[in-house]
Amino acid sequence: MTLAIPKQSVLTRSVAAAGALLISGSAFALGGGGIGGGDPTDQYASSGSYATTSDRAGLSCTVYRPSNVPEGAPLILWGNGTGGSPSTYGDGLEHWASYGFVVAAANTSNAGSGEEMLDCIDAVRGTSYGSNVDFSKVGASGHSQGGGGTLMAARDSRITATAPVQPYILGLGHDSDSQDEQTAPMLLLSGSSDNLAGPTLNQRPVFNRVDVPVFWATLDGAGHFEPTGDLGDFRGMSTAWWLYQLQGDEAAAELFTGPCSACDISGWDIERNGL
Repeated sequence: MTLAIPKQSVLTRSVAAAGALLISGSAFALGGGGIGGGDPTDQYASSGSYATTSDRAGLSCTVYRPSNVPEGAPLILWGNGTGGSPSTYGDGLEHWASYGFVVAAANTSNAGSGEEMLDCIDAVRGTSYGSNVDFSKVGASGHSQGGGGTLMAARDSRITATAPVQPYILGLGHDSDSQDEQTAPMLLLSGSSDNLAGPTLNQRPVFNRVDVPVFWATLDGAGHFEPTGDLGDFRGMSTAWWLYQLQGDEAAAELFTGPCSACDISGWDIERNGL
């Protein structure tokens, strides 16, 4: 585990990688592994206590939420990867909802600007359960192009925590200046075998540049489609992060802060700053 790493420049944009990200919806079906054993995030990979449902917030957002949204429920915004839709990640977004979160996914396969994600804030305000949502606790997350969109959205001061998943930062709407303009603590998730948004070109520059607390977790052997479906082996760690950041769960916080019980999990490479 390394607590601080010198800055390095973002490498030249890879046109070939950008083209490879323009994948079909059927390709997304390849991802989403199971949950491994023997680490303290496993408990968060099991479903939470809330029954869930999904519906629309206007025309632009699909919402996964508790069937009865509790008062003070935090909101998580989601951005899809290129060629994906909310249903591509539906089981994982429903999983977060089972822990009491309202999860609003932008209905676009091009979320790289982050704007469509931010639009879901007002869309949720306009719902019948919007008065139960705590808009002072808003997370942002997304995969691939949507991960890059997460960084773009997180320039907005309404965002209070982020979890970009294998973010692609070499184009597709992403402005690298956004990496210096983050407003919220970040869980940065990578896969060591990701050949489309590989860690060296896409997540290392983010870790080096952001000026917010960041916990960077790289899953050994994970490819680019790990989070599709049920979020795969990213499910437990991401759920714990939201509980820590948006619900103030002290047990979940211990995974990431201080002695950091998640820092030595087998099968993960962890680096952090400011936690």
